[in-house]
Amino acid sequence: MKRLSQAALLAAGLVLPLASPALSETRAHAQAAPGRAASGVRAGVKTVKLPTGDRVRVRNGAVVGIDPGPGRDRVSFQQAGHGDDLVVLPSDAVQRRMDPRLFRLSGSTAPLRRTATAAADHAFTLNVLGRQGEPVTAAAFVTSRDDPAFGTWLVHAGEEARLPAGRYAVSAFAGTGGPDDPRLELVAPDVRIDGDKTLTLDGRRARRVKVGVARSTARAGVWTVGTFVKAAPGSDHAYDGNVTFLPDGAEFYADVVDPTPDFVFVARGVFTEPHIRVDAGGESPFPVDVNYARDDDGQDSPPLLGVFDLKAVNGGAGTPDDLKDAAGALVVLDPSAGGAPLPEKVQNVAKAGGRAVLLAGTAPSYTGELALPTLVASNDAGPRLKRLTETAPVSVTTHGIATSPYSYNVVHPTVGGIPDNPAYTDRDEDLVAGRVTYRAPGAPGNAILAPGAVFGDVELGNLGEQIPVPTTRTEYVTPLAGLKYGRVLMGAGDGAPYVASGSREYRPGDRFTDTMFKGVMGPWLATPPAPLKGVLRPAWIFRKGDTIDVNVPTFTDDGPDHTGGNYADSEASAGLTRLYRNGALVSENTEPGQGAFQVPAEPGAYRLDVAAKVGDPRWQATTGVHTSWTFTSAGTSATTPLPLLSVRFSPWLNDLNQGPAGKDVAIPVSVEHQAGSSASPVTSLVVKASFDDGAHWNPLPLVRDGDHWVVRLRNPSRGPVSLRAVARDAAGTTIDQTIDHAYTVK
Repeated sequence: MKRLSQAALLAAGLVLPLASPALSETRAHAQAAPGRAASGVRAGVKTVKLPTGDRVRVRNGAVVGIDPGPGRDRVSFQQAGHGDDLVVLPSDAVQRRMDPRLFRLSGSTAPLRRTATAAADHAFTLNVLGRQGEPVTAAAFVTSRDDPAFGTWLVHAGEEARLPAGRYAVSAFAGTGGPDDPRLELVAPDVRIDGDKTLTLDGRRARRVKVGVARSTARAGVWTVGTFVKAAPGSDHAYDGNVTFLPDGAEFYADVVDPTPDFVFVARGVFTEPHIRVDAGGESPFPVDVNYARDDDGQDSPPLLGVFDLKAVNGGAGTPDDLKDAAGALVVLDPSAGGAPLPEKVQNVAKAGGRAVLLAGTAPSYTGELALPTLVASNDAGPRLKRLTETAPVSVTTHGIATSPYSYNVVHPTVGGIPDNPAYTDRDEDLVAGRVTYRAPGAPGNAILAPGAVFGDVELGNLGEQIPVPTTRTEYVTPLAGLKYGRVLMGAGDGAPYVASGSREYRPGDRFTDTMFKGVMGPWLATPPAPLKGVLRPAWIFRKGDTIDVNVPTFTDDGPDHTGGNYADSEASAGLTRLYRNGALVSENTEPGQGAFQVPAEPGAYRLDVAAKVGDPRWQATTGVHTSWTFTSAGTSATTPLPLLSVRFSPWLNDLNQGPAGKDVAIPVSVEHQAGSSASPVTSLVVKASFDDGAHWNPLPLVRDGDHWVVRLRNPSRGPVSLRAVARDAAGTTIDQTIDHAYTVK
């Protein structure tokens, strides 16, 4: 099974940093809060390859990961705009004045900037001084604080831009963040233009920003610095922001000129145990920070799991003549030596009996599988180890894990300015710890985890990482008033579901637990939608005037305050949303549980059919849902949540969402109306099970137990269990719901 590529975002990087060790700067409008799913949320992650070879991963119109191309680990990235205007510019493309339209993720060739040419426009020139007062090469995002339609301009230092009169936020950036080129960001959040203007931003007052944790083994897949200002009136988001994504150890300096009360500064870090570590021994031991080599398609080398005491030997260019001492060793190669492709060099090491390969320098671009675990040194320690091995073998210890047993998501916001000393090191005892389990859909696999945070109205985005499932780990967050945390777990493959947790604020001393992908999944309406970009959907299914608006959370798991769904990626995962009125079809589409339907104002009897399915065969638990609701409705001027029912099955399942094979089990069943709707008592409920993909359905004995029911059945000795429920309330509203392969047995 091909592994998901790692990405860089704080859609970032943690355990397996979806983040590569490259610095990346992004410019983003406020993204969806990391709480419950909302209208229009699509969990599908689209990968766009830039002309420079870098890959950008996008979900919901926001960047959630950047994979720099081979040899581009120190390139930074600027993200500007949103929606069809979303642009991601590598720093070298900015320096070379490449056409920004080449980097628009939608593929549009329209001008990047709003081209204002009215006679009343004013000349605007930006100058930027470095930390020693010297002029530096820089670029800036210039955003209108008056007119949301004006958009954001990318302006280079020394250039003249033509701008209408008004208020602007200017955020200038310089440097790559590399060891010899610290990153610098200078912000002027309230620049008023009422005539020709030259703005000079001076970096001599900039303060160094650092984020870290006290745990010595933790590393930042990505840490971030964000500067935010209130968006223009009428915007579909609360704040405009610049977020810089930085690798572990990068230097970053920032300053703000004349900060306003609606300016927010945020330093944030996501830290985990690296998947692979190398410690060099001898008289002067030292660590060698490494990552797994990754091919042009984003696939990593084989892992080196466990702890191994090895000898590191010099393998030169990786030719057979260079590998006489390779047996059982970590073979250190010079990636720039020799003309053979990397897979051939690694194959030579494997034939010579080598245990693994370490590249002491930038990994070359390559395609194809590697025969051995291949590590890439990400700092100066790699060449240092190579030099030592040229004299004699060096004892090393490798530490390889499949996933980190812990993660940190620490956030430090400041309103109205930048602290005098914005350097933070968080201790475990100052944070809130929780235990979170990430289940698998019937079989082990991979998923993308995107931890998120929001501070007041400032949405800080979700940081993505690839994790194996199932897994359980301890997670640490910052307890602070106004700061809320949530997470989204996205399955891998065609039409795989996603699940979003609710957002929560933590206080010192709190503890928390959560389980994601906890079966059985299904269309649960009792948890209300959360805001998306500051807009709150009134209900999952509602009527306003002559429109019935549908957005069913089709794959919500059994966790409290969770919602979920999926997106049809292909014909294999195509869904269905179909509305009937008085027996006649109103309209239909192939989106799973989504649509807006125009209907007559007169009262009518309606049936809403929704189907969603997963096309990837690796997804084995809850592979599809099919639901039909019947209800009556008439036109109304008010927005009215429809009083539809939903059914939830809550069996005991293991972390693979498997039940005990051949055993008698009791399954709690809940029936609730949509949140916010008028509710009538449930008058009937019938539950059935199938062990042959619906060819035969067996009625199950059912008893009431307080606010829910319990059904009993004997699990089969092998295969899946599908479940079906039919319920009615006193108003005559009904639901007929089927969960294909609700769970498997073991």
